[in-house]
Amino acid sequence: MPTWLIYGFSSALLWGTDTIFSKIVTSEKYLKIDASNASLLMLAGIILVFLTFFIIKATGLSLGMKGLGFALIFGLIFYIMFALKSNGVELSFPVISFGLLQGCFWALGMVFTFLAFSSGAEAAKLVPIYNTNTLVAVFLGIFFLHELPMPDERVKVITGAVMIVIGTILISK
Repeated sequence: MPTWLIYGFSSALLWGTDTIFSKIVTSEKYLKIDASNASLLMLAGIILVFLTFFIIKATGLSLGMKGLGFALIFGLIFYIMFALKSNGVELSFPVISFGLLQGCFWALGMVFTFLAFSSGAEAAKLVPIYNTNTLVAVFLGIFFLHELPMPDERVKVITGAVMIVIGTILISK
């Protein structure tokens, strides 16, 4: 199996899972964080992943510069948490963990997409692969959030899922 294909499916898995975390963070049924605060939590996760990835992969940075980079990451995350607290957000373990995870999973999905393209993936083949994240989100929503579609909608959901799978198989060959 080509490396880019593994990266593409990894992106799909991460982005599908990110969707579920975003639902948990913002939904009235779960953590009830408004969109602007949820976005700030997500940004903290994105900063954590992207800057950590850069610092680890950067070959020209000295050890001191890498240390400064990690200090910057923690400083930005601390600032975000302070801003959220000042904005009235209750910073409980579930809020922080699900909020950061939504950003971490999204950013990791992007990192895997970058890796897929740098491994020679063609956009016309990679994009349908990572867009199977829809299937991941649907299945996770059904199994973990108990969002089973109404009986008259189940046929549509199953038909759509089958079409996504068939399209993915056709593209990946």
